[in-house]
Amino acid sequence: CDCDGSVLDNCNECDNDPSNDCLQDCAGEWGGDAVEDDCGVCNGDNADQDECGVCGGDGGDVECWDDSMACSADDCPDTPPNYPDWQDNPGGYEHTASMTAVVRFDGVQLGDAGDLLAGFDSDGNVRGLAVKLNIPEDFPGDYAGTILYEMQIRSNSDGDNISFNYYDASDDMVYDIGEDYTFVINDIIGNAITPHELSITTTVDISIGMGAGWNWFSINAESDDMSLSNVLSNLVSAEGDFIKNQSGSAEYYDEFGWYGSLDNLNLTSMYKLDLANSGTLEFTGYPADPLSMPIALIEGWNWIGYVPQNSGGIGEALNSIGDSGIFIKNQIASAEYYTDFGWYGSLDTMNPGDGYMFEVNGDAELIYPDFEDDGGLVRVIENRELPSIISDWVVNLHAYEFNGSITMSIDDNKGVEGDHIAVFAGDECRGIAEWRDFPFDNTDAGIYILMAYSDFEAGDMLTFKYFNSLENEIITYSENVEFISDMVIGDGFDSFTLSRKALPAPLEYRLSDAYPNPFNPTTTLSFSIPLESHIKLNVYDMAGRLVRTLVDKNMSMGYHNMEWNGLDNSGHAVSSGMYIYSLKGEGVSITKKMVMMK
Repeated sequence: CDCDGSVLDNCNECDNDPSNDCLQDCAGEWGGDAVEDDCGVCNGDNADQDECGVCGGDGGDVECWDDSMACSADDCPDTPPNYPDWQDNPGGYEHTASMTAVVRFDGVQLGDAGDLLAGFDSDGNVRGLAVKLNIPEDFPGDYAGTILYEMQIRSNSDGDNISFNYYDASDDMVYDIGEDYTFVINDIIGNAITPHELSITTTVDISIGMGAGWNWFSINAESDDMSLSNVLSNLVSAEGDFIKNQSGSAEYYDEFGWYGSLDNLNLTSMYKLDLANSGTLEFTGYPADPLSMPIALIEGWNWIGYVPQNSGGIGEALNSIGDSGIFIKNQIASAEYYTDFGWYGSLDTMNPGDGYMFEVNGDAELIYPDFEDDGGLVRVIENRELPSIISDWVVNLHAYEFNGSITMSIDDNKGVEGDHIAVFAGDECRGIAEWRDFPFDNTDAGIYILMAYSDFEAGDMLTFKYFNSLENEIITYSENVEFISDMVIGDGFDSFTLSRKALPAPLEYRLSDAYPNPFNPTTTLSFSIPLESHIKLNVYDMAGRLVRTLVDKNMSMGYHNMEWNGLDNSGHAVSSGMYIYSLKGEGVSITKKMVMMK
């Protein structure tokens, strides 16, 4: 190569240029193609990088919902629709108790990737979020090589009831745990050799007794088939049986079954069911979670179901709506909301299986608490034992579609436990109530909270009898009330008072003076009828023009009261001045005058 002065370089090129005509690669080879990777390794092909692209790294350091590790949150698998947002709050509570638990579903131990276990108080606050324990294969005991859960349960004092929920990632479902725990400061529950047993509650059996006639009920468990034909399948349905809620209804046809605008039952609604045959509604389903099933309330009356699996006090059950409540009733009892005091009445506990009519003063959202287990989902209607003298004061609530509440007292008698008031339509008992103390008035006088029943939305005239338990006597009173469905008459502070003991049967038609007179805007017109007859009671102006018809119907013999509220037949308030009121019966007409003074 050097015969003409040329030189052979390291690139095996022979020319007059002594410098190399190629480059040396990272392996030291002239003209080679070896290169350094991102980690500085010659021909390393980035083998020293982890999956996140970090040289010599340990891999992803972001834990995803399914226990996998990723380089960033964006790299995690999509979060399932029902994955719970349970957040532990270590700083919110002073004390802890330590639980090591095994979770089983139908006897099978759980602990798959993405599963969660959390503890909750009765208001739904998270009181602990468990971590998984991967028990070593060589660990002593029966749980070697399996997954257990360790939870620090939090509270500020002993006695809190803690319930548990389990999220199963494999089917994207949150399940109730059957066992609860009563908090004890510094308690240690279970260990890795003998863990505390927690079992998922899958289905519950509901049993609700139904009477022939009307029944108010609700369902607090759900299945894949909530159709009427499925949920009501245990009942012996008959032609003409009828069910309704606030938005729809259905009737039973022998050749077809249930048909109407109401197809399926909803857990948040109450239903009224009219049956020809008594029986028991039996249904199996998944228990409802009240904390995840809010009920939207609108101003006025709402027909609501009871979602929790266990009974609860009315104050705690309705706590989420604050001061929005006015009145609530089921088929047999009622309660009223008193500002500064809370709920009080004959209805003090809300129960699974019952349906409720709930009046509120504005739109609100009701979220029931998850009450502690009290032994089952069975609605029980209490049977009273009455003294023999009033043993016939009984009412079959299933015989009537409508009801209304009257809170009563007796003018000259404080009453004692064992005293009763009953309401009658003719000779038929339509409701009974026992004396109870009213705790908010700072007196020892009691009240009677009575539920009255009727087949008609309005029109039945109700009369009253009082049983004095100390004297063992019955006293008939002359006051009467016209039944109107869903009426709420009186309350603990301003009760409907019985004051006039019944007089002997009237011998003639009589029209008493209006009381008060003058009046603004309401007065009461009292009259007596010696025999059942068609009665008209009208109000006229001084020119003889009809202003208001108060009565135009057959009425029974006796003493009656009608209230005039100062409105004419069109619902307009009348002006001040003198008015004539007239009673017309069989061959008799009586008129008197009264004065409206504004």
